[in-house]
Amino acid sequence: MSQNQKTNAEANANAEASALLSFKNVTKKYSGNTVLSNVSFDIRPGEIHALVGENGAGKSTLMNIMFGMPVIHTTGGFEGSVLIDGKPVNIKSPFQAMEYGIGMVHQEFMLIPGFTITENIKINREIASESALSNGLGRVFGKRLKILDFNKMNHDARIAMDTLEMGIEEYTLLHGMPVGHMQFVEIAREIDKTNVRLLVLDEPTAVLTESEADNLIKAMKNLAAKGIALVFISHRLDEITNASDRVTVLRDGELIVTKDTTQTNVLELAELMVGRQVSIDRSLSDRDAHADIMLSVKNLEVAMPGERVRGVDIEV
Repeated sequence: MSQNQKTNAEANANAEASALLSFKNVTKKYSGNTVLSNVSFDIRPGEIHALVGENGAGKSTLMNIMFGMPVIHTTGGFEGSVLIDGKPVNIKSPFQAMEYGIGMVHQEFMLIPGFTITENIKINREIASESALSNGLGRVFGKRLKILDFNKMNHDARIAMDTLEMGIEEYTLLHGMPVGHMQFVEIAREIDKTNVRLLVLDEPTAVLTESEADNLIKAMKNLAAKGIALVFISHRLDEITNASDRVTVLRDGELIVTKDTTQTNVLELAELMVGRQVSIDRSLSDRDAHADIMLSVKNLEVAMPGERVRGVDIEV
């Protein structure tokens, strides 16, 4: 082995030893169709690791493997291995993933509209205290006579919300809340977990306004500074280059590259994602303002709670 090969081998060994989570030659097939093929990369403590690729590139499948989702294990499992702190693990359920300190914020909200923000953040992790009645009958009826300690739960929820700079009261009902606020509640629920070491954010800014997205990215960097690793999945490449430390590109189920974000740019990432050269059409701004109108919308109204729209005119 040459000196350069020894140096590279030592560097790889050191990187593996310092990794929080590693994928090693992960392959997944559905009904004979390969959706992931020998994917290997690592996620380090305290880094924001972006995962990008076109729809169908394999991002969700990879995260489902890491989170132990049933869709993986009811379809034959996967090949390869997942390592945490350098040791192979077999995560067969989201509950096991959470025991390892892995949290995930899905694209679909998993919230209860009739509950407050605190209740949604603390669901299944409620803080209970003994009631006066339970002191005498607790041994007979057990936890059913305990009462919820809302002071402690509100305090914990407030800390998680302040991390995300949510300037609303923790006892606010979720019903009727704007979708951007709901996304922050989803994230607050995950970061409230005391053992979280790695947090997966799947398209977290898709429903956020520009200012909300900026606040989220700021909160992500604060979490990373505390040693929490984040996997940031997004199609907004400008956010990827702004927020992440490293980026992994998948295409058609294969690993294309993992590199420092400072060593790439939006155009290169787009080209790596689609597998061909991408050009930007600079002539759009020069087109005739009176060209044919292909789509016209007049006085658009939407009555969805939290997404009310009135009197919008659009021409394309």
